[in-house]
Amino acid sequence: MSRISLALCLLALSFSSQALEEKYAYSEIVDYLQNGKKCDGNPNQDFWELKSVKTPFYAFQSQGKKYHLRYSKFGCSIGKKGALVIGPGRTEASVEYYETAIDFIKRGYSPVYVIDHRGQGFSPRLLENTYKGHVVNFLDYSSDLNSATIAIQKELKTMGFSATDNLYYTSNSMGGAIWLGYLGTVKGKVPYKKAAILGAQIRVNYLSYIDKEPTVLNNAIYSEAGVIAQATLACKVQGKCNDFARNDSFGTYTPGSRQFVYEDNVRDQEKFMTHSKNRYDLKTYIWDTHDWSALINEAYQGENWISPALGGTTFSWTYTATKFLLKMRSRKFIKGFPNVPLLILTGSNDHRAYKPLRDGGSDLSRHIKYCKKINRHNSHSKKLCTFKELKGSFHEIYKESDIYRNEGIESVDKFLSN
Repeated sequence: MSRISLALCLLALSFSSQALEEKYAYSEIVDYLQNGKKCDGNPNQDFWELKSVKTPFYAFQSQGKKYHLRYSKFGCSIGKKGALVIGPGRTEASVEYYETAIDFIKRGYSPVYVIDHRGQGFSPRLLENTYKGHVVNFLDYSSDLNSATIAIQKELKTMGFSATDNLYYTSNSMGGAIWLGYLGTVKGKVPYKKAAILGAQIRVNYLSYIDKEPTVLNNAIYSEAGVIAQATLACKVQGKCNDFARNDSFGTYTPGSRQFVYEDNVRDQEKFMTHSKNRYDLKTYIWDTHDWSALINEAYQGENWISPALGGTTFSWTYTATKFLLKMRSRKFIKGFPNVPLLILTGSNDHRAYKPLRDGGSDLSRHIKYCKKINRHNSHSKKLCTFKELKGSFHEIYKESDIYRNEGIESVDKFLSN
């Protein structure tokens, strides 16, 4: 082989693992959704498949049967580095991680499985109003992850996945809290080798959801204690567990209402949770524009919804999620974590993570302290948890602009594979 040919091969290999460029993200993924994408070398096998697993629970719209959780499978073979499971954030559908799955497959992780958490994405809704983000017990999400993991393990085994192959987990936002709940409650040996949770729901900055200044009074009203008190009154006293916790823009969802309008103020920008208009618009396309009727009519008979779109949370969700976070951060809960190394990766401008600072950044001390607490109180290793700050990034790192997203993916890959 000539030096020129060798150089071209090396150049091709270097580009093969790079993430899809932001300017092509929207058009390429929309094309795959509209026309399908097949596995390389097998025109009869779909690159993306939607699957379901029966859980131990019953729920609304499951027609008297056990609740069937759904998840996406991306990829066609076992990757050199192993397989990857992704836990999305609240409101996110598994198909929204099409691009992220492609990027990780290029890096040697395959198949990539993405969970549709109960009540969102392609999983059956829990209430008659399908725009309500609802759950009765936050740990139901973690139990669902366990059910999906068992099903994924069985499928991987049929593909030739052995006990020596690696299974990893990564997530966005609520998917991180679900993972921590899984670690604290799962029985038996955990099949995952490592996990990387991005913008994790560890302590929520509830004030970031409303247009109010972080005064002393507002910080108290929208603190965890304040939110629990409000949810307790509405849910336990007034019987409004299934009502939206808020009735403004964070209540029901109106198709066509998503608009990416970039503001000068960092706090205003952050409400979009990404700097990337292309990736923001891709989610809007998935929610508002793409025609899901064929899929729904075929496999979703009796489920009263027409797209993966989701609105705000109910008082029930708010109550049980906040109570869980208090439990999750306790020494007793952490002590039971299995020996699975963890990366907590958080954007420096992630206002969902905790609270905004006057310079436009965020106080990430809760994430840093939680990671240190894991290292101090788990029964395995003082280096079980690693914290990393991603400078400049907003909340949704996997949907961020390339300058932040590429560094985030590189950090996750480096952590998982080393």
